[in-house]
Amino acid sequence: MQAAARIDWTKALLGVWAILLIPWGPLAMTSGMAFDGGYTLAAYVFVWSVLTYPVAVLIAAIFRRKVQWLVLLPCINIVAALLT
Repeated sequence: MQAAARIDWTKALLGVWAILLIPWGPLAMTSGMAFDGGYTLAAYVFVWSVLTYPVAVLIAAIFRRKVQWLVLLPCINIVAALLT
């Protein structure tokens, strides 16, 4: 029963990450404008966090059954993009 509950929250969280891929397209296309203010560390962190988000979602989807906490991996990209 406890293992089934873990799988349920991992599926739900992975669904949220997948839904967030919808607005990722336009955001990724315009993320290069972060360099309009200059080539700062914040601009690089923002661009790389936006561009690597689908990779983090893919890794989370592939390995969610072996290592369940890995579903939280896309949080790193979202937090980095929001803090910059």
